[in-house]
Amino acid sequence: MIEVGIDVPNATVMLVEDADRYGISQLHQLRGRIGRGAYDSLCLLFGPKESRRLQALAHTATASGLAEIDLELRGEGEMIGVRQSGMQLYRFARPAGRRGAA
Repeated sequence: MIEVGIDVPNATVMLVEDADRYGISQLHQLRGRIGRGAYDSLCLLFGPKESRRLQALAHTATASGLAEIDLELRGEGEMIGVRQSGMQLYRFARPAGRRGAA
């Protein structure tokens, strides 16, 4: 869990080591904590080049775009149950953003 309640308007650099260990939402919130002031900012996410999550963050700026990618990568999990990731087998509907189901 990462606390993102940081509010330092003139912060200009954020460096996250082992960024592939965090979720897309957490990293998106963290990078939004810098560059709020008048100065240019830089967010450095260190992790494996082949990480699809880090590639998504490098190429997608919107929360909705990242949410779709996260759904594709992790799956929607169970609506009723305890599983938080993985694909469901829907017989009658397909969640937004899912390709190839139903």
